[in-house]
Amino acid sequence: MAAANILVLDPLTLMGKELLASRERLDALAGSVEFRHTAEDDEHQIAEFGGEPALVPPLTSEDNLEDFEAIVVTSDLYMPRHELLLAHLDNHPDAAFVDTTRMASLRDRSLPSLGAPGAESRQLRVAHPALVATSAVVEVLTHLGRLAGSLAAVDPVSEKGREAIECLAQQARQRGQGAAVKELIDDHVLAFNLVAVESDELQEDATRLLPDIPLAVSRSVAGFFHGHLANLGLSFDAPVKLEAVNEALSLATGIERASLPLSLDTIPDHDRVVVTPPSLSSDGRQLALTAMADGLRIGGAITAMDILEMLI
Repeated sequence: MAAANILVLDPLTLMGKELLASRERLDALAGSVEFRHTAEDDEHQIAEFGGEPALVPPLTSEDNLEDFEAIVVTSDLYMPRHELLLAHLDNHPDAAFVDTTRMASLRDRSLPSLGAPGAESRQLRVAHPALVATSAVVEVLTHLGRLAGSLAAVDPVSEKGREAIECLAQQARQRGQGAAVKELIDDHVLAFNLVAVESDELQEDATRLLPDIPLAVSRSVAGFFHGHLANLGLSFDAPVKLEAVNEALSLATGIERASLPLSLDTIPDHDRVVVTPPSLSSDGRQLALTAMADGLRIGGAITAMDILEMLI
């Protein structure tokens, strides 16, 4: 396989920096890695790539997107310069494109992916961390019987980027002082709070990615900085034994079993899904566990690299 030329759009975001931390995987895949940013100003930015500075010019024309085997978008916010990317995708429908942003304005340009072979498109978006975690769990449990169930995903503020994290800290100060909260995050006060939000898109992706496992999905956003959480409830068509469940989880790649109590703030920088001890109902048919993941990696940069390696 010939080395590919890869463009990373907005590498200075939290997701962008996490992707650049995969330097060894990128070097093995790419002949060159170049960068552009979509900020409103025309100043060049500087990213750190493998301990060395890398120039990040602004995206100024559609020509900037030519001659790359793949484009990876790691932006926080949709900006006018993204219109150039959309035009490029219109003109190059077979171009390899990986979206890590989950921005609504890019959603209809891609299909969700867990990084597994067999994608129906070369324009893919990284699956939500809760779906990546759920997939890792159900993959090792399907041999115990037919599965169905529910998924309650809880997202952190880092899902919205660095500015949202700074806003959360400001909200916490204002609420702690009894002052009115002046700046909102997606119209919400999230400091010391949790907000149930629309889950239709997550439900749609779950149906596409896990078609053999009926899941009812809900989603909330909570006032913590990092770490995604998935409360998973699964039902089996026949009774199972807890020993068999634990054995399956212990043999799974990509899953780390943890004892209780398990704190979400221990999850950042983990490269695997961390799961709590499963709980089984008295009839052996209902299983509950909590899965946690660093969404900048799982359902983030690591999954993006899996997708890139599949596409190129």
